[in-house]
Amino acid sequence: MEHEQDSNLTLPLFLFDDNLSARDIEQPDLLISVTLDEALLTQLCQNPSADSSIAINIADYQLEALNDSFNALLKQSHQAQLTLTHGPLLSASLTAENERAFVSPQVDMMPTFDLGDEVE
Repeated sequence: MEHEQDSNLTLPLFLFDDNLSARDIEQPDLLISVTLDEALLTQLCQNPSADSSIAINIADYQLEALNDSFNALLKQSHQAQLTLTHGPLLSASLTAENERAFVSPQVDMMPTFDLGDEVE
């Protein structure tokens, strides 16, 4: 996954329940989008050790309900975070005020950098 500053990171979210492992990856319940500002990118450029992870709380994000039964959730309070694990692998989670939890699949988060050394 390649990202640059001020681009949007959008991840699918699925209700965390007993049916999670049987869900179709192409049919998420929600989408979460966050703008990758300089501070967030700095945090995402880490690669935690194999036995640890880094939780990054995010306050500025947008949610989109892809499943009509979760439209009401958009009006409730909720908290979101990104989790970076060894690889680095990135995932998102969201907890709603009614204690419902949503998770995203892990995606590769190998940062790329433009060092300005392109051959002309």
